[in-house]
Amino acid sequence: MAVRYLILKHVSLGYGILIKREPNDIGRVFFAETKATKNVILSHPMLSVADNISLSKFVSLGLYEGIFDANTKNKAMDYLNGAIKDMHLSENECNGSIVGTKEYSFKISIDSNSMITLSCTCPVEGACKHLYAVFLTIKKLINPKSDRMTPLVNAEEKTFKDTFERYLYLRGGDNLPLVSKLSYQIKSFEKCQKFIEELLPYYQRGQYRSRVVNDILSPLFFNQHNVENFQKIVETASEETKAMLIEADNIFNNLSEELEKRRGVTRKANLYDILLAPNSKSLIELLKHAEDNYSEERLASQVMMEYIKYQDLTIEEIAELKDCYLFQMNHRYYMQDLFASPAKNRLSIYLLLFDELPFDEAKIKQIPLEYFLKVAPYSNDKSRYIQIVHANYESIKEEDYPLISELLIGVALQHDYIDERTIRLAIELSKKIPHGTFVNEVVEANIRRPKKSRV
Repeated sequence: MAVRYLILKHVSLGYGILIKREPNDIGRVFFAETKATKNVILSHPMLSVADNISLSKFVSLGLYEGIFDANTKNKAMDYLNGAIKDMHLSENECNGSIVGTKEYSFKISIDSNSMITLSCTCPVEGACKHLYAVFLTIKKLINPKSDRMTPLVNAEEKTFKDTFERYLYLRGGDNLPLVSKLSYQIKSFEKCQKFIEELLPYYQRGQYRSRVVNDILSPLFFNQHNVENFQKIVETASEETKAMLIEADNIFNNLSEELEKRRGVTRKANLYDILLAPNSKSLIELLKHAEDNYSEERLASQVMMEYIKYQDLTIEEIAELKDCYLFQMNHRYYMQDLFASPAKNRLSIYLLLFDELPFDEAKIKQIPLEYFLKVAPYSNDKSRYIQIVHANYESIKEEDYPLISELLIGVALQHDYIDERTIRLAIELSKKIPHGTFVNEVVEANIRRPKKSRV
């Protein structure tokens, strides 16, 4: 039986849900912020009907908790592992079936009037254990870090299963993050084989068949390493697995042909090519194209984020990216992705990407001088590198002179906003290069000029 609740918003207590409504507009309201049930008059000046509430927001706020009692919540724990079948989740609706004593159908929906409707075909009237189990499952899909569910599978099996369910159930999502993550996860043949084994059941389900082939498998063929693994799997796989891979290969060939015929910077096949080939030149082309196209800026930033997360970037690639306006505007937000990327142990990449030094001086001393000399020519602020190079004055080698010369000239040209100590260090370093007379002259001539006042 279906039951309906009104979603409210209190000025000080936040969002809530009206559990029971009386004729005089007094009802028990559960507020997410305080996790308390209060009697509130609906016409109260500080209380209004909520707007712009999606199902995902409703679940993330925990508003569903007030609908169910403690006994129902405890019973629902038995339905968290494999009981829910064919669940479809969109922005404002969730439906599917759940296996209990019998197989029951459920539906949860939110309408434009901020009314949430819960229905389950089981005999219990109102908020049943099946619906609470569905809410916990939705929460798990929205927030994978939630510990409310503990599937009885090992960590490796859980990785792919959670990824598939989150993507296939949350319809309308962009699959670029999915394919880049999967391509990175299935590098070894064993993991690739495990990935195919876990994907096959979703392919066998009629409603997911096209999405598995078109949106998950076929893009992965852009990575040649994946193709080699897929070919090995086909040799010993079942007939149905072979059919799935062959179908995906055909879709990939169609994408490749379209890409070659008319290569567009924002075409779907081109984005796959950037992320999985990988292709840094196409990424730079995409970023520059999006500079003057506001509607494509978000897409370009997302592709750049996925690229940084999974690719082992070289100094030259980062230097080219730094010339792109979108990269300059957003690169500081990608620090966490960089620390988890294949380039995380390359200190030169870190220095160049963020154009700043670690705050810990002990760590700075551990970085070889050659790293700083490689990065300095690409830096927008060369003054900080002068101090580091000068601290390694005694260990400077003759083969380092060309890089130091370039660094000194850069500092000379930037001298207007450089402090006096850096100027003195630059002059001392210029004298270290015996054959670089012209460098000494450039540094002396430019740095000795009167400094401009800061605006």
